Amino acid sequence: MKKKPKSLKFGTVLLILAALVNLARWTGLFTFSEHAPAWVRDAIPILDVISGLFTGLAIAGGLAFVAHRLGGLQPFTPKGKPVMRFWGAAVSGIMILVLSAFLLPPYVRMTTPEELRAEISDLGAWSVMSVLVGDLIIVAIALADGKSAGFTRSKPERVKKSRSAKTSGRSAKVSKKQVKIPCRYSPSCERTFASQNAANAHAAKCKFKTSLAEALFTPADHKS
Repeated sequence: MKKKPKSLKFGTVLLILAALVNLARWTGLFTFSEHAPAWVRDAIPILDVISGLFTGLAIAGGLAFVAHRLGGLQPFTPKGKPVMRFWGAAVSGIMILVLSAFLLPPYVRMTTPEELRAEISDLGAWSVMSVLVGDLIIVAIALADGKSAGFTRSKPERVKKSRSAKTSGRSAKVSKKQVKIPCRYSPSCERTFASQNAANAHAAKCKFKTSLAEALFTPADHKS
């Protein structure tokens, strides 16, 4: 049977996109100069477009991925120590929001039409809010997903359930061990046994077996 090819995980795709963000810039850095051919100068804007595309995909997808995975991570260990994976991802997500609000507003202001500028009292604040609203929507949707319920300490609860199940199983075994089978000649014989086989083996040689048989015969039977 042929093995199915493994599909790339979303996190792996984001890592590839993040690695490609600066690739176009490095290419432009080593090709751009005053003596470069005309086609190189024409290619620089294309490289900037490619870099911007990868940056946008990495930031938008990264915010969604980080916010989504935070719901499955515990902020603290059972001993109260901070989990570095959780806090590192949380701080990185906040930094992405801050840097987005710092980098994109100049572009938003530059590309805003004159008709819209006339209607905006504070273009600087408006450009920052227009950038943050998209990023915050991504974070809010990701956190509102079902996996965000992972903030509750579900793993310890599962451990408690498994322990209670084991305890109930042990108690059931103990209760089975406590069941004793009395001798068939009780109450004269007060011995009890853990199994029916043991009780039958004892009954064959029980000392109360003979005395019980003698009691069944009357004196008249002995005379006859």
